[in-house]
Amino acid sequence: MAESQRFEAIAAHVGLSDRSDRVRIEVSGPDRAKFLHNLTTNEVKRLEAGRGCEAFVTSPQGKTMAYVILHITEDRVLVRSDPGGMELALPHFHKYGVFDDVAIDDRTVETFELHLAGAAAAELVRRAGSPVPDEVDYAHLSSDLGGCAVRIIRESPAGLPGLTLIGDRRAAQTIGELLRDRGQALELLELDPSTFEALRIEAGTPVFGKEVTEKNLPQEIGRDDRAISFVKGCYLGQETVARIDALGHVNQVLKGLWLEPHAVCPSPGSTLQADGKRVGVVTSAAVVPWRGRPLALALIRTSHARAGTVVQVEAVDGAEPAVATVSELPFPQPA
Repeated sequence: MAESQRFEAIAAHVGLSDRSDRVRIEVSGPDRAKFLHNLTTNEVKRLEAGRGCEAFVTSPQGKTMAYVILHITEDRVLVRSDPGGMELALPHFHKYGVFDDVAIDDRTVETFELHLAGAAAAELVRRAGSPVPDEVDYAHLSSDLGGCAVRIIRESPAGLPGLTLIGDRRAAQTIGELLRDRGQALELLELDPSTFEALRIEAGTPVFGKEVTEKNLPQEIGRDDRAISFVKGCYLGQETVARIDALGHVNQVLKGLWLEPHAVCPSPGSTLQADGKRVGVVTSAAVVPWRGRPLALALIRTSHARAGTVVQVEAVDGAEPAVATVSELPFPQPA
Protein backbone atom coordinates (compact mmCIF):
# COMPACT_ATOMS: atom_id res chain seq x y z
CA MET A 1 0.00 0.00 0.00
CA ALA A 2 1.38 3.42 -0.99
CA GLU A 3 2.04 5.80 1.90
CA SER A 4 -0.61 8.27 0.70
CA GLN A 5 -3.15 5.45 0.54
CA ARG A 6 -2.05 4.23 3.95
CA PHE A 7 -2.75 7.67 5.44
CA GLU A 8 -6.17 7.81 3.83
CA ALA A 9 -6.94 4.34 5.21
CA ILE A 10 -5.88 5.31 8.74
CA ALA A 11 -7.80 8.60 8.65
CA ALA A 12 -10.96 6.91 7.37
CA HIS A 13 -10.68 3.88 9.65
CA VAL A 14 -8.21 3.51 12.54
CA GLY A 15 -4.50 3.15 13.25
CA LEU A 16 -2.83 1.72 16.37
CA SER A 17 0.37 3.20 17.79
CA ASP A 18 2.35 1.99 20.81
CA ARG A 19 3.47 5.10 22.72
CA SER A 20 4.55 3.36 25.92
CA ASP A 21 7.90 5.18 25.81
CA ARG A 22 6.13 8.33 27.00
CA VAL A 23 6.37 9.38 30.66
CA ARG A 24 3.52 8.79 33.14
CA ILE A 25 3.74 10.27 36.65
CA GLU A 26 1.06 9.99 39.34
CA VAL A 27 0.69 12.70 41.97
CA SER A 28 -1.51 11.76 44.92
CA GLY A 29 -2.21 13.13 48.38
CA PRO A 30 -4.62 15.79 49.67
CA ASP A 31 -2.54 18.71 48.31
CA ARG A 32 -2.08 17.27 44.80
CA ALA A 33 -4.19 19.83 42.92
CA LYS A 34 -2.75 22.81 44.81
CA PHE A 35 0.78 21.47 44.32
CA LEU A 36 0.45 21.12 40.54
CA HIS A 37 -1.50 24.36 40.29
CA ASN A 38 1.44 26.18 41.87
CA LEU A 39 4.04 24.69 39.49
CA THR A 40 2.26 24.83 36.12
CA THR A 41 0.85 27.44 33.78
CA ASN A 42 -2.73 26.19 33.60
CA GLU A 43 -5.74 26.05 35.91
CA VAL A 44 -5.60 22.79 37.87
CA LYS A 45 -7.52 23.35 41.12
CA ARG A 46 -10.83 23.93 39.34
CA LEU A 47 -10.60 20.93 37.02
CA GLU A 48 -13.12 18.21 37.82
CA ALA A 49 -12.39 14.49 37.89
CA GLY A 50 -12.59 13.10 34.37
CA ARG A 51 -11.15 16.22 32.79
CA GLY A 52 -7.62 17.28 31.82
CA CYS A 53 -5.53 20.03 30.30
CA GLU A 54 -2.18 20.87 28.78
CA ALA A 55 0.33 22.92 30.78
CA PHE A 56 3.95 23.96 31.00
CA VAL A 57 6.03 23.38 34.09
CA THR A 58 7.98 26.61 34.48
CA SER A 59 11.15 27.50 36.32
CA PRO A 60 11.31 30.49 38.70
CA GLN A 61 12.61 32.45 35.69
CA GLY A 62 9.55 31.46 33.63
CA LYS A 63 11.34 29.07 31.25
CA THR A 64 9.77 25.75 30.23
CA MET A 65 10.97 22.76 32.24
CA ALA A 66 8.34 20.41 30.78
CA TYR A 67 5.31 20.33 28.51
CA VAL A 68 2.71 18.08 30.13
CA ILE A 69 -0.86 16.87 30.00
CA LEU A 70 -2.67 16.60 33.34
CA HIS A 71 -5.62 14.27 33.99
CA ILE A 72 -7.66 14.62 37.17
CA THR A 73 -9.03 11.46 38.80
CA GLU A 74 -10.89 11.02 42.07
CA ASP A 75 -7.74 10.36 44.09
CA ARG A 76 -4.73 11.43 42.00
CA VAL A 77 -3.49 13.42 39.01
CA LEU A 78 -1.88 11.65 36.07
CA VAL A 79 0.91 13.75 34.54
CA ARG A 80 2.02 12.70 31.04
CA SER A 81 4.87 13.94 28.90
CA ASP A 82 7.10 13.03 25.98
CA PRO A 83 9.97 10.52 26.26
CA GLY A 84 12.55 12.19 28.49
CA GLY A 85 10.17 15.10 28.97
CA MET A 86 10.23 15.03 32.78
CA GLU A 87 13.99 14.87 33.33
CA LEU A 88 14.06 18.48 34.52
CA ALA A 89 10.57 18.66 35.99
CA LEU A 90 10.59 15.52 38.13
CA PRO A 91 13.47 16.68 40.38
CA HIS A 92 11.71 20.05 40.44
CA PHE A 93 8.51 18.32 41.64
CA HIS A 94 10.40 16.46 44.35
CA LYS A 95 12.10 19.65 45.48
CA TYR A 96 8.85 21.54 45.98
CA GLY A 97 6.85 18.50 47.02
CA VAL A 98 8.34 18.63 50.51
CA PHE A 99 6.18 21.69 51.21
CA ASP A 100 2.89 19.90 50.42
CA ASP A 101 1.22 16.64 51.41
CA VAL A 102 1.78 14.81 48.14
CA ALA A 103 3.28 11.58 46.82
CA ILE A 104 4.99 11.58 43.42
CA ASP A 105 5.33 8.21 41.70
CA ASP A 106 6.86 7.47 38.30
CA ARG A 107 4.61 4.84 36.68
CA THR A 108 6.30 4.82 33.27
CA VAL A 109 7.93 1.39 33.50
CA GLU A 110 4.85 -0.19 35.10
CA THR A 111 2.34 0.98 32.49
CA PHE A 112 1.66 0.89 28.76
CA GLU A 113 0.18 3.58 26.49
CA LEU A 114 -1.57 2.72 23.22
CA HIS A 115 -3.06 5.33 20.90
CA LEU A 116 -5.87 4.82 18.42
CA ALA A 117 -6.14 7.44 15.67
CA GLY A 118 -8.76 7.75 12.95
CA ALA A 119 -12.48 8.13 12.39
CA ALA A 120 -13.24 4.67 13.80
CA ALA A 121 -11.17 4.96 17.00
CA ALA A 122 -14.20 5.37 19.27
CA GLU A 123 -16.12 2.61 17.49
CA LEU A 124 -13.22 0.21 18.02
CA VAL A 125 -13.16 0.89 21.76
CA ARG A 126 -16.92 0.35 21.94
CA ARG A 127 -16.61 -2.95 20.05
CA ALA A 128 -13.88 -3.97 22.51
CA GLY A 129 -16.44 -3.55 25.29
CA SER A 130 -15.96 -0.08 26.78
CA PRO A 131 -17.69 3.29 26.75
CA VAL A 132 -15.65 6.26 25.53
CA PRO A 133 -14.97 9.63 27.19
CA ASP A 134 -16.91 12.78 26.39
CA GLU A 135 -15.94 14.58 23.20
CA VAL A 136 -13.77 17.09 25.03
CA ASP A 137 -9.99 17.24 24.71
CA TYR A 138 -8.33 15.22 27.50
CA ALA A 139 -11.61 13.95 28.95
CA HIS A 140 -11.00 10.47 30.35
CA LEU A 141 -12.60 7.59 32.19
CA SER A 142 -11.64 4.39 33.96
CA SER A 143 -12.88 1.23 32.26
CA ASP A 144 -12.30 -2.47 31.69
CA LEU A 145 -11.19 -4.20 28.50
CA GLY A 146 -10.81 -7.96 28.39
CA GLY A 147 -10.81 -8.11 32.17
CA CYS A 148 -8.02 -5.52 32.44
CA ALA A 149 -8.33 -2.08 34.01
CA VAL A 150 -7.57 0.78 31.60
CA ARG A 151 -7.84 4.53 31.54
CA ILE A 152 -9.18 5.85 28.24
CA ILE A 153 -8.32 9.41 27.22
CA ARG A 154 -9.70 11.47 24.36
CA GLU A 155 -6.90 13.32 22.56
CA SER A 156 -5.62 13.98 19.04
CA PRO A 157 -1.82 14.29 18.99
CA ALA A 158 -1.80 13.06 15.39
CA GLY A 159 -4.48 15.51 14.28
CA LEU A 160 -7.04 12.71 13.84
CA PRO A 161 -9.88 11.76 16.19
CA GLY A 162 -8.09 9.74 18.82
CA LEU A 163 -8.26 7.76 22.04
CA THR A 164 -5.36 6.73 24.27
CA LEU A 165 -5.48 3.65 26.49
CA ILE A 166 -3.25 3.38 29.57
CA GLY A 167 -2.98 0.39 31.88
CA ASP A 168 -0.72 -2.03 33.70
CA ARG A 169 2.12 -3.11 31.40
CA ARG A 170 1.39 -6.77 32.21
CA ALA A 171 -1.95 -6.32 30.43
CA ALA A 172 -0.48 -4.72 27.30
CA GLN A 173 -0.49 -7.91 25.23
CA THR A 174 -4.07 -8.77 26.21
CA ILE A 175 -5.32 -5.28 25.35
CA GLY A 176 -3.35 -5.18 22.11
CA GLU A 177 -4.69 -8.54 20.95
CA LEU A 178 -8.25 -7.51 21.81
CA LEU A 179 -7.98 -4.28 19.84
CA ARG A 180 -6.45 -6.02 16.83
CA ASP A 181 -9.14 -8.70 16.90
CA ARG A 182 -12.04 -6.24 17.16
CA GLY A 183 -10.29 -3.93 14.73
CA GLN A 184 -10.18 -6.35 11.83
CA ALA A 185 -13.69 -5.43 10.73
CA LEU A 186 -12.75 -1.75 10.97
CA GLU A 187 -9.62 -2.20 8.83
CA LEU A 188 -7.23 -1.47 11.69
CA LEU A 189 -3.68 -0.67 10.60
CA GLU A 190 -0.50 -0.47 12.65
CA LEU A 191 0.59 3.18 12.87
CA ASP A 192 4.39 3.05 12.56
CA PRO A 193 6.59 5.72 14.21
CA SER A 194 7.50 7.51 10.96
CA THR A 195 3.85 7.88 9.93
CA PHE A 196 2.89 9.03 13.42
CA GLU A 197 5.70 11.62 13.32
CA ALA A 198 4.48 12.95 9.97
CA LEU A 199 0.96 13.23 11.37
CA ARG A 200 2.24 14.94 14.52
CA ILE A 201 4.13 17.54 12.51
CA GLU A 202 1.14 18.15 10.26
CA ALA A 203 -1.01 18.64 13.37
CA GLY A 204 1.54 21.03 14.89
CA THR A 205 1.75 19.04 18.13
CA PRO A 206 4.93 20.10 19.97
CA VAL A 207 7.30 17.65 21.65
CA PHE A 208 9.57 18.39 24.57
CA GLY A 209 13.19 18.15 23.48
CA LYS A 210 12.31 19.23 19.94
CA GLU A 211 9.88 22.15 19.81
CA VAL A 212 10.01 22.78 23.56
CA THR A 213 13.25 23.01 25.55
CA GLU A 214 14.37 24.60 28.77
CA LYS A 215 15.42 27.64 26.73
CA ASN A 216 11.86 28.42 25.63
CA LEU A 217 9.30 30.74 27.10
CA PRO A 218 5.80 29.20 27.20
CA GLN A 219 4.23 31.70 24.79
CA GLU A 220 6.78 30.84 22.10
CA ILE A 221 5.10 27.46 21.56
CA GLY A 222 1.77 28.93 20.45
CA ARG A 223 -0.39 26.90 22.85
CA ASP A 224 -1.58 29.82 24.97
CA ASP A 225 -5.28 28.99 24.62
CA ARG A 226 -4.67 25.35 25.53
CA ALA A 227 -1.86 25.42 28.09
CA ILE A 228 -1.74 28.82 29.82
CA SER A 229 -4.21 30.51 32.14
CA PHE A 230 -3.61 34.25 32.48
CA VAL A 231 -6.13 34.64 35.32
CA LYS A 232 -5.26 31.76 37.70
CA GLY A 233 -3.10 33.78 40.08
CA CYS A 234 0.39 33.10 41.30
CA TYR A 235 2.56 30.12 40.34
CA LEU A 236 6.28 29.61 39.98
CA GLY A 237 7.40 31.55 36.90
CA GLN A 238 4.10 33.43 36.62
CA GLU A 239 5.71 36.87 36.74
CA THR A 240 7.62 36.29 33.50
CA VAL A 241 4.61 34.78 31.72
CA ALA A 242 2.41 37.70 32.81
CA ARG A 243 5.00 40.29 31.76
CA ILE A 244 5.21 38.80 28.27
CA ASP A 245 1.41 38.82 28.05
CA ALA A 246 1.39 42.50 29.02
CA LEU A 247 4.01 43.32 26.37
CA GLY A 248 1.92 41.52 23.77
CA HIS A 249 4.41 39.21 22.07
CA VAL A 250 7.53 37.06 22.25
CA ASN A 251 10.52 37.33 19.90
CA GLN A 252 9.96 33.93 18.28
CA VAL A 253 7.05 31.53 17.87
CA LEU A 254 6.43 27.99 16.65
CA LYS A 255 5.11 27.80 13.08
CA GLY A 256 4.93 25.35 10.20
CA LEU A 257 6.95 25.33 6.99
CA TRP A 258 5.79 24.14 3.57
CA LEU A 259 8.80 23.00 1.55
CA GLU A 260 8.81 22.59 -2.20
CA PRO A 261 7.62 19.14 -3.41
CA HIS A 262 11.06 17.86 -4.38
CA ALA A 263 13.05 19.54 -1.60
CA VAL A 264 15.31 17.47 0.63
CA CYS A 265 13.74 17.04 4.06
CA PRO A 266 15.68 19.37 6.40
CA SER A 267 17.35 18.13 9.54
CA PRO A 268 16.44 19.56 12.97
CA GLY A 269 18.80 22.44 13.64
CA SER A 270 18.71 23.71 10.05
CA THR A 271 18.60 27.51 10.16
CA LEU A 272 16.13 29.77 8.39
CA GLN A 273 17.39 32.81 6.50
CA ALA A 274 15.64 35.87 5.08
CA ASP A 275 17.28 38.95 3.62
CA GLY A 276 20.65 37.54 4.63
CA LYS A 277 19.68 37.26 8.30
CA ARG A 278 19.02 34.26 10.52
CA VAL A 279 15.32 34.24 11.36
CA GLY A 280 14.68 30.80 12.81
CA VAL A 281 15.53 27.15 13.22
CA VAL A 282 13.87 23.88 12.20
CA THR A 283 12.80 21.75 15.17
CA SER A 284 11.19 18.75 13.41
CA ALA A 285 10.63 17.74 9.79
CA ALA A 286 9.27 14.80 7.82
CA VAL A 287 8.35 13.90 4.28
CA VAL A 288 4.55 13.75 4.27
CA PRO A 289 3.57 11.51 1.35
CA TRP A 290 -0.10 12.48 1.33
CA ARG A 291 1.00 16.11 0.95
CA GLY A 292 3.61 15.24 -1.65
CA ARG A 293 6.31 17.28 0.10
CA PRO A 294 8.27 17.71 3.33
CA LEU A 295 6.68 19.65 6.16
CA ALA A 296 8.55 21.09 9.10
CA LEU A 297 8.02 22.77 12.44
CA ALA A 298 10.26 25.72 13.24
CA LEU A 299 10.79 28.44 15.80
CA ILE A 300 10.67 31.63 13.74
CA ARG A 301 11.29 35.23 14.68
CA THR A 302 7.99 37.04 15.10
CA SER A 303 8.95 39.50 12.35
CA HIS A 304 8.94 36.64 9.80
CA ALA A 305 6.27 34.36 11.30
CA ARG A 306 3.29 35.56 9.27
CA ALA A 307 1.71 32.81 7.13
CA GLY A 308 2.89 33.12 3.53
CA THR A 309 6.33 34.52 4.38
CA VAL A 310 9.05 32.91 2.25
CA VAL A 311 12.31 31.84 3.91
CA GLN A 312 15.35 29.81 2.95
CA VAL A 313 16.23 26.65 4.85
CA GLU A 314 19.99 26.32 5.22
CA ALA A 315 20.86 22.63 5.50
CA VAL A 316 23.16 21.59 8.35
CA ASP A 317 25.19 19.42 5.93
CA GLY A 318 25.96 22.27 3.54
CA ALA A 319 23.50 21.16 0.83
CA GLU A 320 21.73 23.71 -1.35
CA PRO A 321 19.24 25.89 0.55
CA ALA A 322 15.56 25.00 0.15
CA VAL A 323 12.73 27.47 -0.24
CA ALA A 324 9.95 27.23 2.34
CA THR A 325 6.74 29.09 3.09
CA VAL A 326 5.54 29.80 6.63
CA SER A 327 2.22 28.21 7.64
CA GLU A 328 -0.12 28.49 10.58
CA LEU A 329 -0.57 25.38 12.73
CA PRO A 330 -2.08 22.94 12.30
CA PHE A 331 -1.30 22.92 8.60
CA PRO A 332 -4.47 23.77 6.64
CA GLN A 333 -6.18 20.81 5.06
CA PRO A 334 -6.40 20.69 1.26
CA ALA A 335 -9.54 22.30 -0.15
